Amino acid sequence: MDSEILTVEEAAQVLKVAPEVVRNLLLKNEIPGRNIGGEWRTTKRALVSFVDGAPLQMACCPSEVCCSNDAGRGCC
Repeated sequence: MDSEILTVEEAAQVLKVAPEVVRNLLLKNEIPGRNIGGEWRTTKRALVSFVDGAPLQMACCPSEVCCSNDAGRGCC
């Protein structure tokens, strides 16, 4: 499940880096995430997108709609 919510430690395991690396990426807004109650959360989808170098697609928009949009703009 790509939208699985991850802690910093879980995200670090996915990326195979130290948790501090993930925290720094979150603080610099290089990986999307939220600080909830003093603890960071992100998603597996955000991590894969970061590694691939591709922007995150809007969750409200099925990929076949956004990708086939003749105007070349998102649906949201």
